[in-house]
Formats: sequence, C-alpha cells, structure tokens
Amino acid sequence: MELASLNGDYADYGTDVNHDGLLDFLTVEVGLEVLSPGEYSIMAYLYDKNGSEIVWAVDHQNLSAGEHKMWLDFDGKAIQRHGSNGHYLLKDVRLVKGSSPTYLFVCDEKAEPYSTSFYRAQDFVDPAPDSQILSGTGYGELLLTFTVKTRVPVFSGRYSYDILGINIPPISSPFELWNGYAYAMDNLYIPQKPNNFSVIIYGVEDLNIGLKKIQGKKGRVWVSSQVPADELGVASLESDLLSPGPYHVKIFGQVKDNATVVNLTMAAKKKVVTYGPFNLSINTTGFPEGDYSLRVEALNGSFRLSELELNC
Repeated sequence: MELASLNGDYADYGTDVNHDGLLDFLTVEVGLEVLSPGEYSIMAYLYDKNGSEIVWAVDHQNLSAGEHKMWLDFDGKAIQRHGSNGHYLLKDVRLVKGSSPTYLFVCDEKAEPYSTSFYRAQDFVDPAPDSQILSGTGYGELLLTFTVKTRVPVFSGRYSYDILGINIPPISSPFELWNGYAYAMDNLYIPQKPNNFSVIIYGVEDLNIGLKKIQGKKGRVWVSSQVPADELGVASLESDLLSPGPYHVKIFGQVKDNATVVNLTMAAKKKVVTYGPFNLSINTTGFPEGDYSLRVEALNGSFRLSELELNC
C-alpha cells in the first residue's frame, strides 16, 4: 500500500536568517504526495561534485492527505568547513512515515534526484569556537549542569538550528571509557548516570530533534516524535539514553503567532567524582553563541573546592 511518495519537484536557495550577508543554510524544497495522513520525515545528504559527503539534513512534519512541501535545511557551517564550491548533489533522499527507530516505514527513496544551483563555500557562515576549560581541586562528588541559552531566528514560519560534531558527553580531555558510558581521567571519574541532555524551546508550535550518530564512514539517523507545544508555546524533550560518540543534531519546527525569533535552552547534566587537582576540557563545537552557565552542586556535603575556572 502506497502511503506517500516524492513527486519530483525540487528547488534550492540560500537562507540568510540574520541578514548579515552570509548564508546560514542551503535550503532544498522537496515536493511530495501524501495519501495516508500522519507523521513523515524526509532525510537526505548533500555531496560535492567530487562525490564527497558534506552534510545531512532532515525535516519532520504532521501532514494531511494531498500535495505538500518539506524543507531540507543543510547547515551553512558544514558547507563552509568543507570548502567546496559548485553545484551540490542531493543524494540518498528517503521519505519515511513514523518517528521512532523501531517504527519507521520507508515510503519512497531516490539515489540522486537533484543538482543545486552554484554556490561558493565562502558565502556560508564561519565555524564557531570549540572548547572551554573547567579546572579545580577537590575531593568528593559534584553535580554539574551546563546550560546554553540562545535566540534562534525564524525564517518562512519555521526555525532550525544545527549542532555539528557535538560529542556526547561534550568532553575534549583524554579519558578511558568504562562499561560503555562511564569515563575516567586524571583525578576525575564521571559515572554512567546521570546522562541527561534536554532541549526547551519557547514561542513555537512544535519541537522536532533529528540525530545522526557518526560512526566511521557510516551514520545512524533517527528523528524524535514530534512534541506539540503547550498553550504558552513551550516545548521540551529530554533523554538520558544517548550513547557516547559524535553527533549531528538538528533542532527544528514551526513557530507560533508569526514569531521572528524563538528562545532555545539546552542543558547537559553530569556527576563528577574528583580525587585532587583536575582539568576538564568542555567541547562546545557547534554550540550556539549565547549565555553559558555552569551550576556546580556539592553532593552529600563531601566536596571541597579550592579553585574553579570556566574560560568563556
């Protein structure tokens, strides 16, 4: 039974969200025909003319029966870093119904259906700084909550933000992995739990999160269930199940009441056990510019702290 299909209509354009003269996204519109209403995702990859992968993108919507458009917003940071000019190739386009890795049903897919207009890599946004240092001396347990707050511009009634190459956990310091989730380094141990990562967004109709885990030359891709906002326009998602590794995270959805910006808050929570002087390099690759805060909470009254620095 056919549920939905790609109808062959494609278009592309650069999207300059904050009007600074640099492109934040290369947007590809994809047309489709829906026969069975429900949640649909479209996933695809952007390649350069030499056949090298540049970046992945996803859209996820609740769709009624009929003709629709979905938008693949390819992140400008990734295109700028890749450094290739030219007509880019849209490859491995896949339309699926559902939202869970267990219940995705492939409706249609195309290997290489479209070539974009000509673009220069230098016309896209520049990459962001990649790390901050937390240092101190202590003996005992700390609960660290690292929070980032930023404002995300709106374009064409929707918002989209990409975090490229984020590491879970976001740590650059050399470490030894224990039991798949726990981390050990000099004078420092990070237990398996808590492993919470949360996203809250304000002024929206809904929230979607697309994840691509980078595993060598391959990547595992999945999309969250769509979360409708409450009556105040607030939507949130939290997970403690992300396995260690590098990810490309795309946060996106529709806005509420013609909003021009939406407020985004991301938070990561970890417990740290220390045995003396330590240095912890926090990897902020791809995180947005905004207000960074670090809440440090001593557990069981057992922690003595002599110095703490966060170089932002």
